[in-house]
Amino acid sequence: MLTLIEAISLAGDRNKQNDDVAGAFGSFAWVIDGATDLVSPPISPWASDAAWIAYQLHDEFNRNAPHTEVSAHRIRSLIWQASVQAKMAFDKFGGADERWKSPTASVLAVGETGDGLIGLDLGDCRCFASDSDGGAHSAGSRDSGTDDERERAREASKRAGSAALLRDPDTMTMLRSVRAQHNLSGGHYWVFGLQSECADHARVWTLPLKRPAHVLLCTDGFSALVDRYKVYDAGGLVKAALDKGLQELGRELRAIETADAGGAKHPRFKSSDDATALLLRLT
Repeated sequence: MLTLIEAISLAGDRNKQNDDVAGAFGSFAWVIDGATDLVSPPISPWASDAAWIAYQLHDEFNRNAPHTEVSAHRIRSLIWQASVQAKMAFDKFGGADERWKSPTASVLAVGETGDGLIGLDLGDCRCFASDSDGGAHSAGSRDSGTDDERERAREASKRAGSAALLRDPDTMTMLRSVRAQHNLSGGHYWVFGLQSECADHARVWTLPLKRPAHVLLCTDGFSALVDRYKVYDAGGLVKAALDKGLQELGRELRAIETADAGGAKHPRFKSSDDATALLLRLT
């Protein structure tokens, strides 16, 4: 049985919407991270296209969670269906006349199996787990994704001189160029988006877990405690979530970012990102 213990979703900027969303139902759970808009105003009628597309997939998962067979094929089919429906809806808003305007989101979804978990992911969300044998496990995210962003932010900050780089025209031009390379045939970086073939590129993985086990699903804003700031390793973060609670980990995360608001120690494009996590128990 996969049960929810605790959840948290912190806005990176309290003056804006939170582009993350997460859910859990029965033996199925997920986190979704809408990619920050690079177009203003948004094309959709929502506060951001990022939040809009995140909720397209979230709603598809919610509608089908009670009936979802936990298999890679079934989860992939839900991603495909959500993408097809999102494309039709976005075209009615006027669509994107340039690739970088097309909304995207990272997603990680897991389901319970007899041996532990099966998961699918696109983008840079993360799964950390620990089991009754004391084993630590991690899955999700692309290789060196955080390193790539760190280097781009470091180079951009030499010119703009601040971690608040999303107001810098040259940085925006660079980010739009990178975004335009997502979900290209023959490309190496796939996320959930308006291209239904993204479902075919979702990574599939399994985590064999001895029960009882604990599982932490995170968007990259929360997994930064492991991947960017190196405060915890995979097992340590799960243990801290159990011992301290997600609220305390959220305070630790924001304290690190406040102390390095300019990005001198940890180069990044935003001082703080939306940070979402689900803590689950597998019995």
